[in-house]
Amino acid sequence: MKTARSYSIARRLAIAGGASVVAFVAVMALIVISFSDRASNEAYDRLLLASAQSIADAIRIVGADLTVDVPISAFSMLAIGKSDRIFYRVTEEPSSAITGYGDLAPGFRFAPGRDVAYADDVYLGLPVRVAATRRLISAAGEPRRVVVLVAETRESRQVLAAEIRTYALVPLFVVCVAAVVMIPFSIRQVMRPIAALEQTVKAREPTDLGPLDPPSVPREIAPLVEALDHFVARLKETLAQNRAFIDETAHQLRTPLASLRGMAEVAANEQDPVALRNQIARIHRSAVSAARITNQLLADAAVANRLQTGRRQAVRLDMLAAEAVNDAVGFSGARTIRFDVSEAAEGTLVAADSAALREAVRNLIENALVHGAPGGTVEVTVERPNLMMASVQVADRGPGIPAEEKPRLLRRFERGAGAGEGGSGLGLAIVERVAVAHGGTVSLEDREGGGLVASIRLPVQDPYEGA
Repeated sequence: MKTARSYSIARRLAIAGGASVVAFVAVMALIVISFSDRASNEAYDRLLLASAQSIADAIRIVGADLTVDVPISAFSMLAIGKSDRIFYRVTEEPSSAITGYGDLAPGFRFAPGRDVAYADDVYLGLPVRVAATRRLISAAGEPRRVVVLVAETRESRQVLAAEIRTYALVPLFVVCVAAVVMIPFSIRQVMRPIAALEQTVKAREPTDLGPLDPPSVPREIAPLVEALDHFVARLKETLAQNRAFIDETAHQLRTPLASLRGMAEVAANEQDPVALRNQIARIHRSAVSAARITNQLLADAAVANRLQTGRRQAVRLDMLAAEAVNDAVGFSGARTIRFDVSEAAEGTLVAADSAALREAVRNLIENALVHGAPGGTVEVTVERPNLMMASVQVADRGPGIPAEEKPRLLRRFERGAGAGEGGSGLGLAIVERVAVAHGGTVSLEDREGGGLVASIRLPVQDPYEGA
């Protein structure tokens, strides 16, 4: 027997949970890093632009010339570190230098329609951030454009970005570690109902096949508990059927076997040849009776099992009835079986377990052969009384069944008042069980002119259904 590969749900949940936490932290770290760089740039860009605008405010017109007395406050407002350096350039467009570092950002350009701009550049081998503003000044009645550029190295920005990352990432990593540590404990807590269910099952007695009925069941495992209850209920039903079959078999066979044994002992001591032949004939009749009882008991158990586990499929009722007639021919003796299919019933399909339904029809035929008139004819007819139903009718010319006994004879081990030897009271009960399991009915009706008509009616299956 192949052993199913086992695995730990808790371990898989822990791995999945840990991976999710790590993935979340990684994404958040990328967001924090990006935010820290952008935040530090925005903060220092505002100061850098304010410095450039402060220098632009200090531009003066002296005669026809432009001069700038750079205010100290223009640089003091920059919160620069010890290693930071500041550069500036003031020029009149298009390229007339006024003051500052004339080679600072020579290719700097403003976007169309904008008088403020930022750019990253390299100056004197140092990476710098440049902020620029442009002013329109009227000198001697002529408009003149002045551009002010202020640049600073990036050390302070990097320090601020690092501080932001530290303040944001350290708590995030602490929370991540705590979450990873807490995941196994949380999973253990969540899995406690499953452990409790395991203990409930282990604590049950071997004979306890009732519902599990735990005190509380999470919604996620409630379907599993329901499936287990359903399985146990089916197992209980199967065991009950097996016990009932064993008890009934023992009860039904005890008397015929005891009778056979007694008659065999008598025959063994019989000296008269005529009496011996008569005793052997009695033994034969009893053996036939015991064999029929045994066959019906086995057929009842087989039908019960097939109805519980068998799969329904489309079956042609006329062909199935013909097979049942062929099965019963060997049991007919001197009696004749006449088989007929009405024109409307030809090719009629029913959804059925073919073996169980054939056994039911065969039992109807055998009952008619046993209880019908000696040497008479048993008529088997397949009909379709309407579009929704089809039937198999078995008619004989026997003594029939009193009306008050008909419902009772559809129950197991019930025999009619005039029944002879060899019956077990299972034949009609098997037919009733099969018919009900297939959504049909069984009827026992008096036949005009004497006898009985036993019918099994079943719903017809649409030939296009499932096509």
